Amino acid sequence: NFVEDVKSYGEKARTMKEIFTRKGFSIVYDTDMNEPIADGFYFTLSYPGMTGNQLVENLLYYGVSAIALDNTGSAEEGIRACVSFVQPEQFGDLEQRLKLFNNQFRTK
Repeated sequence: NFVEDVKSYGEKARTMKEIFTRKGFSIVYDTDMNEPIADGFYFTLSYPGMTGNQLVENLLYYGVSAIALDNTGSAEEGIRACVSFVQPEQFGDLEQRLKLFNNQFRTK
């Protein structure tokens, strides 16, 4: 039953997207042909005033890794975040790191 095997990815993605958006990030690709994109293995984010590559570099200082969307062939600015290796018990750490990041970089 492959659906059961991948169900946790969607659950983790929903939680992680909520954490990121509460800390000032926006979802880049949330629809495909006007239909909502299902939560799954990865999702895409942007942050005001930063290119995808700047975002990757700055997030690394807070222990958060991702890849820039331009590396995936996208014309949009932002990052692609993968959920596979993030465990639910790490969500608190992620939230704290993104809080520090947002405090440093939020648009004033």
